[in-house]
Amino acid sequence: MTVDPFTLAVVHNSLISIAREMKAITMRTAYTQIWKEQGDLSCCLMDSSGDIVAQDPTGFPAHITTMPYQLQGALDVIGRETLVEGDVIITNDPYIGGTHLPDVMIARPIFWEGRMIAFACNRGHWADIGGMGPGSYSAATPEIFQEGLFITPVKLISAGQINQPVMDIILSNVRNRSNAAGDLRAQYASCATGEARMHALLERYASEVVSSAMEEVLQRSEALTRASIERIPDGVYRASDQLDGDGLSESAVPIELTMTVDGSSIDFDLTRSADQSRGGMNCSHAAAAAGIQYAVKAMTDPENPPNAGSYRPISVRTRPGSVVDAQAPSAMVGFGEVAYKLTDAAFQALGQAMPDRAVGAGSGSTGTVVIGGRRSDNGKSLYFYALELSSGAHGARPGRDGTNAMRYGAGNAGHIPIEADELENPLLFERYEIVADTGGAGRYRGGNAFCRVFRVNADDAKICITADRHATSPTGILGGQSGSVARYVLNPGRDDERALTSKTPYVPLPRGTIVWLQSAGGGGRENPKMRDRDSVISDLRNGYISREEGHRMYGHKD
Repeated sequence: MTVDPFTLAVVHNSLISIAREMKAITMRTAYTQIWKEQGDLSCCLMDSSGDIVAQDPTGFPAHITTMPYQLQGALDVIGRETLVEGDVIITNDPYIGGTHLPDVMIARPIFWEGRMIAFACNRGHWADIGGMGPGSYSAATPEIFQEGLFITPVKLISAGQINQPVMDIILSNVRNRSNAAGDLRAQYASCATGEARMHALLERYASEVVSSAMEEVLQRSEALTRASIERIPDGVYRASDQLDGDGLSESAVPIELTMTVDGSSIDFDLTRSADQSRGGMNCSHAAAAAGIQYAVKAMTDPENPPNAGSYRPISVRTRPGSVVDAQAPSAMVGFGEVAYKLTDAAFQALGQAMPDRAVGAGSGSTGTVVIGGRRSDNGKSLYFYALELSSGAHGARPGRDGTNAMRYGAGNAGHIPIEADELENPLLFERYEIVADTGGAGRYRGGNAFCRVFRVNADDAKICITADRHATSPTGILGGQSGSVARYVLNPGRDDERALTSKTPYVPLPRGTIVWLQSAGGGGRENPKMRDRDSVISDLRNGYISREEGHRMYGHKD
């Protein structure tokens, strides 16, 4: 049936509002900082075929666009025909379209008048999923088994009844059972809310109207994206990037991309990328596609709300057994680092095709640093883990500088406020600030990096880092300079100073250790000598550049 434009707009925005509320419910009821402060989770509504129709506007592209793959993989295991009202599916299997083991997805089929009409889905990064260390985030994992608990697709709830043995297996394999149970309940509440709001919408408009509107939303999004792609000159464009090691060695891991634009379709060939790595720097085909899709969406049709229709014109080809399509039992914990490199490579290729829209490379990493261990609380020894995201600088854009100190890429989690961090963890912050001279110089300057510097006040603490860009700088474009590399240092300026790489396995932190975490800077755009004098003066006043940098790169002598 045809849905009139006014009803279509109301239904579409209602679906987006439902997804937004699902995330808000999770954040307001979660136990761990990674959700309630950082928002490292995503929610969406899919139609009965498993296509995303609406997503929460602050959701992670790397989370959301991979969920249809993982949901379909889960249904292949469980059987779509076995689903009944009140079921809830759970899995973190990365090989069927997931990301890595810490990202746990639950999906609730929504029925109306005896017919399945949609799925409410929630995927969140669990603060701990077991594995070789607190926080479950070491790149030095040669196999998936060291990464943590592997939850094969299973019904966590069957017809409204909790599958208690499955629940017990999950909660017995994480370090903080209470927090994990609380976060899992938050995910459940999110999907239950999604179901209730969908029922209200269906009650108001009837299932035929809602289903037709959902299909129309996808068709219109596809048409808008195709119209944008048609404006890109047809041709073949190539780009490359690399990972600074695989978690077990510091040998570069190359990423190779060939982009072919043909009318309203765009194809990305990643088959020449390196073989899957020995460490944790791998991703699934779905995660590789997510990194590409994010770049295309940002460069072609950023204003239209994203959904499955937005990505229909984009095809991504990978080679099974490669770093962008790793096979079992390869570890996947560093999937985000691979996805970020694919995003940067896709931006390179798109920038070649559309120089007027080209952007410099951003900080190019999730910047994930886990500080975890045990601390004493009222005589009890409890696990703690702080997930510090040292990722934050955008490359320069057409006519504008890159954004300073803000998360970049397909994983847009926030930074934990230092007050909240100190409240829940044995950390005392000494700095949290923008670092001068870290953005690549240019007519338009790359975004500056930031640092978080804190003292560890625990007797049993460890640090592990799964990040990138400590060796390879984010590149500038059209004559712009590269941004600075990331820095990870223990006890900076002291006799026992120790620099860490972006792939550091668990290292003990004695009480009183100072930890310096600094993101990479963003790449600049165009010749620095063309930069407006007033912009240089403003940068000097704001502390974004030093006088030495102003003189050296911009010729400023005041």
